[in-house]
Amino acid sequence: MHDQYFERFFPKMIEVLLRGELFWKQRKYRFELKQTSIYNFICVIGGKGTFEMNGTEWTLNPGTILHMAPDEHIVLSSSQEDPLTYYSVHFLYYPIEWEGNQVKLGQYGAPLPFDRVFPFYADLAELERRLKQLYELWNDKNTSTEWTVRLHFLTLLKWVSEVLSYKLHNEDETARLIADSMKYIQEHYQSSLERDKLAFMASLSSSYYSILFKKYSGYTPIEFINKVRLDKAKQLLRSTNEPISKIARDVGYQDPLYFTRLFAREVGMAPRMYRKS
Repeated sequence: MHDQYFERFFPKMIEVLLRGELFWKQRKYRFELKQTSIYNFICVIGGKGTFEMNGTEWTLNPGTILHMAPDEHIVLSSSQEDPLTYYSVHFLYYPIEWEGNQVKLGQYGAPLPFDRVFPFYADLAELERRLKQLYELWNDKNTSTEWTVRLHFLTLLKWVSEVLSYKLHNEDETARLIADSMKYIQEHYQSSLERDKLAFMASLSSSYYSILFKKYSGYTPIEFINKVRLDKAKQLLRSTNEPISKIARDVGYQDPLYFTRLFAREVGMAPRMYRKS
């Protein structure tokens, strides 16, 4: 997803920290830098708080990742009742630039190629494991520490990028499945449209299908089916003189009384009154 960025990414490792309750008590639960001087990659693993950068504020919870670059105004605040706990990786970044066969380091590079603040719930346990390993490697302090930590940090960032890319691909595929299901309902509103059948066509379980349908459409499956059918019923009531019982059957309701009650509840008036209005 971000291969081009990471091909030029060469961080100078500064520090790997684990912040918790003691840190916040010492700073009265608020930490502000009017101008950052280094890059910082943070993963919240516990507690609650807020992060403000250049005037924009975000809520922080376990699983939130955030990062910052030099020359930014930031404020980190923690809940006193449930103090933030997070890993913090400080580094400098000079992008690699090639001139023929020679390599040189450029000026400060762009921020990491992720949203500045984003939830990472895909595999939080694995993320925490990798960060803990990074923290332990940094505190091991031997002659190869920085090289080893840099390698593990690069691996961590590329893993996060791959997980986000996979998640994005899956979300695109799920959105397509729900869009196809919505189109099928619109084209077959006169037919019997059981949730189990629609879920089977989308290769999803019935309960998960309902959750995803609501997420991507804003309606439950039955709400959307009723909306499509009632919208068509309104057209027929306005444009034809067909009996209401026939219109009910034409839009997929075999019970005219149920159709009348549903129409009155959703539209605010009975079908006969709607036709006359």
